[in-house]
Amino acid sequence: MKINQAALLALPALSSAFPGMGGVASKAETEKFIRRQYEAENLEKRQTLTTLTGTIAALASTVTGLLGSVASSVDPSNLRPERDFTYQAPASTDSRGPCPGLNLLANYNYLPRNGHVTFGQVINATSRGFNMGADLATVLLVFAILTDGDIATESFYLGSLNGVGGLNRHSTVEADVSPNREDYYLGCGDNHHVSSRLFAQNVGYAYLSSSKQFDLGTMGNQYAASASFSKKYNPYLYYFPFPQIVSLGAFAFYPNFFSNGTYGAGGVANYESISSIIGAKFIKSTGQFQYVPEQWPAYWYRRATPYGAVQALTDALVSIYPKNIIVPLASQAGTPNLSARDLLCDIYQGINSITPLGLAGALGATAEGVTWALSKLTPVIGAGTTLGCPLSTLSPNENTFFTNASSTGGPGKNPASSTAHTGNNVYNKVYFPVAPVVPTC
Repeated sequence: MKINQAALLALPALSSAFPGMGGVASKAETEKFIRRQYEAENLEKRQTLTTLTGTIAALASTVTGLLGSVASSVDPSNLRPERDFTYQAPASTDSRGPCPGLNLLANYNYLPRNGHVTFGQVINATSRGFNMGADLATVLLVFAILTDGDIATESFYLGSLNGVGGLNRHSTVEADVSPNREDYYLGCGDNHHVSSRLFAQNVGYAYLSSSKQFDLGTMGNQYAASASFSKKYNPYLYYFPFPQIVSLGAFAFYPNFFSNGTYGAGGVANYESISSIIGAKFIKSTGQFQYVPEQWPAYWYRRATPYGAVQALTDALVSIYPKNIIVPLASQAGTPNLSARDLLCDIYQGINSITPLGLAGALGATAEGVTWALSKLTPVIGAGTTLGCPLSTLSPNENTFFTNASSTGGPGKNPASSTAHTGNNVYNKVYFPVAPVVPTC
């Protein structure tokens, strides 16, 4: 593998910037150094955001300043939830994960409340609840079932099953650089609870916008800030094409699916809608956001027209991605963190991300998985369709490909984490009030 000269020249800088990597300092000393560096470099930024989100009074004022917008030009038939679909907080045994929209649909029984869902159920529920186009839902579901679920039953868990599989599985469908979840490595394996500091950051960008909404401009700024943070502090940041598309699409989903009414046609991506749907409840006494079960706000209307794959990709690639380019398979490009190790890690995770869950960690034929995936994908993204995507062959998983796979946080070893928070979502708590510049497990 050829690595450019600039990347090689950056490696000594990385060693000097993080002395622990060269064996000079202990892990604790290195982490203290990183924290001090983060504090110093972000002092000006934090001082600016203090007027928006850094103090209890200011954040309460910011939230208040984002209230009051109402949707216009709505069709009464799009009011959600519909009759006979009632909200019920998930039980501790119900599977919930990193996708707030799917969590919400299960909370209202548009999807099974236990969080074990099938292909057909999700196609129907996402259309009925949010008016997601069948082509977009199909693309997302094929990869969710292929990499995170069970092909034989065309099913998967919204979170995980006893800590295994499901949408909590990292870098398959779930990805780093999320609108409101921390990166898997920096979050010590917690990639599925709403991060208080990330949503506070998002509120700040909405307040700075002329619309005072979570529109595409606001979400593009949120992505840019989060991508910069991940590139700098997450040595295992990984953006293989499919998870990258999901990550970018998630930022576009805020206004296009969570807006009250049709975004761009009278709908409003206001604070009430966004905070309620993603489950972020502001606690005025602490100035933090508590993660609560996802709900629709009162008098909420879904979009009137389907939002499909072409629109989602266009919004993601035109309005979101240009704000901060992350190079696929070289996620740390442009930072001192780019190294041969990280390139190998990215490639390894790329192979792993398209390996069926049942074959993860073992060599084996993937013919059954490929055949199933192609049968679902070809009608919506293959030759002759709007997308016209060429279809490639999936590769098996090879654990020995990445030499440092056993490093904590690497692809062969999950980072340490609190077992109480890894399987299914634990609500009514505050997660990540401060930026996790180093994992604190």
